[in-house]
Amino acid sequence: MGYITIDSSTSSTTVLVFDDSLNVLKRFQKEHKQIYTKEGYIEHDLEEIFQNLIELVKQASLLSPDPIFISITNQRETFSLFKKKTGKPIHNAIVWQCTRGQKICDNLLSNKELTQTIQKKTGLQPNTFFSGSKLNWLIENNSEINSKIESEEICFGTIETYLIYRLTDLESFVTDTTNASRTLLFNCLNNKWDEELLSIFNIKNIQFPKIKKSSELFGESDFEGSFNKRIPIIGVAGDAQASFFANSCFKKGDTKITTGTGFNIQTNIGEELLLDDKSFTSLAFTNKQNTYALECLGSFAGGTISWVKNNLQLIKSVNESEEFSMEIESSNGIFFVPAFSGLGPPYWISSARSAFFGINPAVDKRHLTRAVLESVAFQMIVYLEFLQKSKNLSLNNLSIDGGMIKNKFFTQLIADLTQTDVNIPEIEDMSSYGVLLLGIQHLHNITNLNDLEGFRLNHKVIRPKQNKVTQTTYDQWKLIIDKHFIKNQH
Repeated sequence: MGYITIDSSTSSTTVLVFDDSLNVLKRFQKEHKQIYTKEGYIEHDLEEIFQNLIELVKQASLLSPDPIFISITNQRETFSLFKKKTGKPIHNAIVWQCTRGQKICDNLLSNKELTQTIQKKTGLQPNTFFSGSKLNWLIENNSEINSKIESEEICFGTIETYLIYRLTDLESFVTDTTNASRTLLFNCLNNKWDEELLSIFNIKNIQFPKIKKSSELFGESDFEGSFNKRIPIIGVAGDAQASFFANSCFKKGDTKITTGTGFNIQTNIGEELLLDDKSFTSLAFTNKQNTYALECLGSFAGGTISWVKNNLQLIKSVNESEEFSMEIESSNGIFFVPAFSGLGPPYWISSARSAFFGINPAVDKRHLTRAVLESVAFQMIVYLEFLQKSKNLSLNNLSIDGGMIKNKFFTQLIADLTQTDVNIPEIEDMSSYGVLLLGIQHLHNITNLNDLEGFRLNHKVIRPKQNKVTQTTYDQWKLIIDKHFIKNQH
């Protein structure tokens, strides 16, 4: 028996096989191409992603030939357009990182009334992360797409919608609330596609999928003959929300930091859609009703350490960033501001760029490396401080997942600066575990989320220490931001 999960992410597809006790038996993974068009836009080949999924599930089926159900998590915001009659795409998937909708977003942001309408219904502001502006761009700039929309039944769907439609032989045209909430076309108050939002983005004659809660049945499939019967697909959510669920962020103030190339911070704010100009408001999950989270997105976390390794060549491996940082007592007066694509929340200074401060003759590569690693944590802490003050939230349950949990210096830094216990789960694939839990919730008809506590993964706890050096360095880092970046704005 057991379970299988599918994670269709930005760069690859990962399939995990779990036993009946929810232990990972094996992990299968395959990358797919990143397609950069001549304009520099980013796309994915949907057929490649689908075939990779089938290949990996067939391998997984040898270990688990009769899974109880299969769950799916996916890269958010990336969307597809496909024919209802055949399920065939009429264009490559447009990836969340793609900026082709920037001018459309800029025009909307210049109109306060429209921006407020969008934010009140979605919790989001116009941004090229989300699907709406890029779908609008495609309609306005691709006459072939436009004619197909007018002459045929064309369906819109984020990645999981397309995959499920294909997997179920065109029977299930569905999405869940977490994925729908990242399109700018979905009303997060009533959980419906919104005619006013569709009109703002000039979208018509396109069919949109049926909305379900993440913990429902989404269809059945034999996965192109991988199994000798149709397996239920239960548990579907966008990757960030899935890991939020996996980390048991069920109460107000519960916070999760996911680290990868960039980082994602989500904080549970309860069942009221609170709006904030300094961060996005996400629909975190839907149980009896919606639970919302304030969300902070950063483009550089692990990517900053990769830059130190690949571009500056100060370290030979990412592990050395931890080793160097622990060899010395401080960064010796060196500070780094990680603003490769501007200073993110709560500052939001898009024109800012990265810089070292305080270089002196006693500095060596260890100090530079430690200063960079500290800055990765500092940009997260300064946002969490802002959140606690502006929303009067306390960090009840702080979890960190993703690649940087291996770095003990980094995780201790977060604990020391927040003076909060930091929970580190035993596996990195928390998005996969999250949709598995959503499937378990359906399987056992669990309505009280506290009853899922028994399924929570084992995790180690990083206890905070009183660290004067760390606190002083952080305070000085904030003063540098204030002096060289904030005051320069006025």
